[in-house]
Amino acid sequence: MTGLETALMLAGTAISAVGAIQQGNAANKAAKYNAAVAEGNAAAARRDAAENARRQRRLNRKAAGTLRNRDFVAMDVLEDEVKEGELKALDLLHGGEVQAAGFQNNATLERMRGKAAQKAGYMNAAGTLLSGGAKAAGGFSSGASYAPGSSAGSVNYSQGIGLRDSSGFIG
Repeated sequence: MTGLETALMLAGTAISAVGAIQQGNAANKAAKYNAAVAEGNAAAARRDAAENARRQRRLNRKAAGTLRNRDFVAMDVLEDEVKEGELKALDLLHGGEVQAAGFQNNATLERMRGKAAQKAGYMNAAGTLLSGGAKAAGGFSSGASYAPGSSAGSVNYSQGIGLRDSSGFIG
């Protein structure tokens, strides 16, 4: 392998490694964005539930006021209506919290995916660099030649440092 071929191989390896890192970083950035969106959705679910509960409580007060104005309504019926109305409001709040928790879980999952993708990008880059380095080293060693008349396993060092003998030793 010529020096130019080796240099091009190493350059291509470096570009592939940089691409793997950039891909991992881009996936991490996208996951962070998705997590932020999920957190925004969680906050919106909580706000909606609070507003719905506020409206339900207002309706409860109106209903209780209407019942108080009627002479024929017993106090226990009024008390039951108030309790039932408050349960409806609490159900609305609980539903919002459940929905918000789902969004929060999605946000956490997205962050985990992003970190994993970023780590995978680094690992892919490392693998690419190692693979390309090994190929380049193989190209260097392919120029080794054995000195004529020498015993098997000896190396002709006239070609330069980094040649391998038959056992794989780099001299």
